[in-house]
Amino acid sequence: MPFNRENHREFKRYSVSLNAEVTSLDELANSYSETTVLKDISGGGASFATTRPDHYSVGQTVDITIQLPGGSSLSAKIKGAGKVAWMGELEEGETTVGLCMNDLLVFDNIADEND
Repeated sequence: MPFNRENHREFKRYSVSLNAEVTSLDELANSYSETTVLKDISGGGASFATTRPDHYSVGQTVDITIQLPGGSSLSAKIKGAGKVAWMGELEEGETTVGLCMNDLLVFDNIADEND
C-alpha cells in the first residue's frame, strides 16, 4: 500500500484559508518574513503555501502568526513555533510547507468591543 500522509497523522487536519505571517532565519542567518495563506491546520501542525521555497528546509524552525477571522466583536491572532516537516509542489509555482508545531498555539491581541 502506498504511503499516505493522512493515515500517519496523530490529529485530523482541517482545510482553512487564513492569512498568516511566517518568520525565520534563512541558511545565512538572515531574518525574513513572509505573508502567506494557511492551507490547513490540526492539533499538531499546519501547512501554508509559499512562492519562496528556497527560504525553507526540512528541520528548520519557523514562527507563525495566524490572523483569525472575527467580524466586529473579535480581533485575534494565534502564534506559535514549529519545524518544517515536509515540502511539496503545488500548482502555479507554489510550494506547500508542512509544519509540526513545537507547542500549543497561543492566542494574542484578543479585543472584545463589547467590554
